[in-house]
Amino acid sequence: MGITQEIAGILGSVDRPGDFFTAGRADFLAPSIEVEGVGRIALPLLPEQMKHLVEAATRAPYGRGPETILDTSVRRTWQIEADRITISGKDWPKTLSDIVKRATAGLGVDGNVTAELYKMLVYDKGSFFLSHRDTEKAPGMFATMVISLPSQSEGGELVVRHKEHEAKLNLSCNDPAEIAFAAFYADCVHEVLPVTSGCRLTLVFNLMRTGSGDAPAPPAYEAEAKQAAVLLRAWADTKPMPSSEAADIELEIDSQPEKIVYPLQHAYTPAELSFDALKGTDAAVAKVLAAAVPDAGCDLHLALLKIWESGTAEYTGGYHRSWYSEEDEDEDDGDEFEEGEVLDGGASLTEWRRPDNSQVPLGDLPVEDDEFAPPDAFEDMKPDEEHFHEATGNAGASFERTYVRAALVIWPSNRLLAVINQAGLSGTLPYLEDLINQWQAGDPENGHTAKQQAKDLAGFMLESWQSEPWFRASGSKPTETGRMLHLLARLAEPALIEQMLKRLAVQQAHATADNADLLEAIALLPDDTAANWLASIVAAHSIEAFDACAALLRDALKDGFANAPSLLQPAAQSLVAALPGDPDKAPKDKRNRPRLASPSTTSLVNIVSVLDRADHDLARRAADHVLAWPKHFGFDAMVVSAVKRLVESGQRGGPALDRLRRASIVHLENRIGEPLEAPKDWARPAKISCECQYSSELSSFLANPNEECWTLRARQDIRDRIENIIRRAKADLDLETLRRGSPHSLICTKNDASYQRRVAQRNQDLADLAILQQ
Repeated sequence: MGITQEIAGILGSVDRPGDFFTAGRADFLAPSIEVEGVGRIALPLLPEQMKHLVEAATRAPYGRGPETILDTSVRRTWQIEADRITISGKDWPKTLSDIVKRATAGLGVDGNVTAELYKMLVYDKGSFFLSHRDTEKAPGMFATMVISLPSQSEGGELVVRHKEHEAKLNLSCNDPAEIAFAAFYADCVHEVLPVTSGCRLTLVFNLMRTGSGDAPAPPAYEAEAKQAAVLLRAWADTKPMPSSEAADIELEIDSQPEKIVYPLQHAYTPAELSFDALKGTDAAVAKVLAAAVPDAGCDLHLALLKIWESGTAEYTGGYHRSWYSEEDEDEDDGDEFEEGEVLDGGASLTEWRRPDNSQVPLGDLPVEDDEFAPPDAFEDMKPDEEHFHEATGNAGASFERTYVRAALVIWPSNRLLAVINQAGLSGTLPYLEDLINQWQAGDPENGHTAKQQAKDLAGFMLESWQSEPWFRASGSKPTETGRMLHLLARLAEPALIEQMLKRLAVQQAHATADNADLLEAIALLPDDTAANWLASIVAAHSIEAFDACAALLRDALKDGFANAPSLLQPAAQSLVAALPGDPDKAPKDKRNRPRLASPSTTSLVNIVSVLDRADHDLARRAADHVLAWPKHFGFDAMVVSAVKRLVESGQRGGPALDRLRRASIVHLENRIGEPLEAPKDWARPAKISCECQYSSELSSFLANPNEECWTLRARQDIRDRIENIIRRAKADLDLETLRRGSPHSLICTKNDASYQRRVAQRNQDLADLAILQQ
């Protein structure tokens, strides 16, 4: 049995200090009750006076979220506002006080509680109120209390529900010497069944705590607290701090949950979220845990838990409603959809509170599946909201639902940073940077603590580091890998840097933008160690990130290895080995396709400049490989441009540069030596692959030395196809559509574009040759 199941078993044995409702009857000496517009009310209520009350009242609305709605199909009763009611009489204060004491005791509430009159409700025959939940109408309100005044009526039972429990309360009060009362927590779902005969007059009060009185208090649970402390201590002892050795990449991941999340029974808004405001069993459980965690070496927090799920939905037929809330939990609305398979979901905690009710800026932290106590805490719980979406296009019907509950959260005190680490790099990288800033600010009181916390957090981050997909290693800004390397360099901890380099080396790639941070971190290691790490990283990344690796070695040669270029030979060898060549000899991916690097002109410039300084023999072999594979390294596409950039940058000659320059000069001289003559007639060369009627006419027109223009009158699809054929053949034609008549016409006029391109190429070749011959 796991820790979450065991702690849930202990807490599940905690009895509630009260109940979710309470009810009773009390002796009654009738006070003076006056209603504006009606006068003094006689008790028991007379039918004639009930009619006057109805005439003076208004229809009672109900709340749906932020809205107030008047709908007699949901609520059929009459209301009179509290400011129109005056209650007096020497016995009334004591009567009300005694009822409040009985109600608060039944609900398990300690401390000072006051009853504030909210409304008078008048129920005539047929009046009712469907299942609903009260809103907390004033600060400190935690419950609703109803007092039923003497009147002749039948039916109208009050039904109160909480989780799987239900209470049906008879508040009819036919004896003029007594009154009936009931109280229930404000978040309980309740309804008033129809009054079948007569009429009923009730007073509704808001029960509110005053001052900073105690929250609902459970009885003493010393035995349960001791059991929980022993269990939590044993769990905390299994969660060690990371170290330079423990955070190694081969670390066996701990199977114990990082924290325990215990959902509470009652609903709480953010404004009500505090340990003092917990109700019933929630308060009892919180006190048990608050007594247990100090001896267990753990921290206890209160937070709002949000769970969301989405997935497929099945059509069932019937009436469709696209929204759902807990107010409707007892209504069968015949929805035409029902939930299918859950495909996605998640859980998070926010709005953190300590046991002293102070807020904690822990942000939004995720919850793992194995952290719920008990593990099946949400299996039978109804969602707060549920939405169904009909099928659209290729997507089938779907649903989304959310649960919002308060929860008690526990973790070992020395694992706070591990819990924060669960937020992922988007949360931990800024947190780590803030700790390093505190340390480097030089505060003697907090500096040492901040550095130790930074080291601990870095250890947790490395322990759970996930390799970045190769396709994310791009862009001009450093990735999360680069940011982490920069922070570790600031922290100046070589052991942590090497742990990060080990994780980087197993990735498929890194971004060029990460190179500066990588070299900054490597600079803190001995030269031979740094060179070995560079070789490992280049060997792992050279295919997917050839440009980044070539730039990495270029920058390394400029900085830390300027006086020891030979140390870069192993890394350079890995880079040369990754140069694309014969696809049949290349390594294969999971689909048995060749994995080939994709060098650019810039990466060719970088690798030539590195090899000519680091390894002359390797430089010659690399140049020969480039010249042997024009499919990957064309003269016009790459080689000539790379050699020009090297020459113009002042690069001294070397084996690779000299060989590529000589080959480029020969290539340019050969093309410059080719004859160049302007066309003497209208014949134009072009290779037309299509043999349809219109293509044949086009070929004949292009070959005709005497014809300058050709007009094709045809449907648009034919004209579009001929235009595409002309563009693919790079034929020397200007195209224009004449939009007169039907169908329109395509006008093709010959030009000398091929000759002009050759002239431009000749001029560019002459300019390039002049540069290469410097």
